[in-house]
Amino acid sequence: MKKLGIETAKGVHIGIHCFRHGVSSELLEAGTPIHVVTRLMRHADSNVTLEHYAHILGDAERVASEKFSQRIGQQITQLESDSEMESASVCKTA
Repeated sequence: MKKLGIETAKGVHIGIHCFRHGVSSELLEAGTPIHVVTRLMRHADSNVTLEHYAHILGDAERVASEKFSQRIGQQITQLESDSEMESASVCKTA
């Protein structure tokens, strides 16, 4: 790590695999498909990737679910707003 200019605390080992793990984690958290990460990390198959990073995918599923719920909520709000505007215009023309 010293060659890379990275200082570490005495007795702490940070190998190149830490960077590899970090990159894989970031890719999966960003929603990169598992087969793409598998190919980039040159794992034999997706099962190898899943064995090491399943915990990240669980978090990603939770985040995706929350985003989806928020989007549905926004669409419902928009539909309600459109409905209110529509009924207001019908009342004015009647």
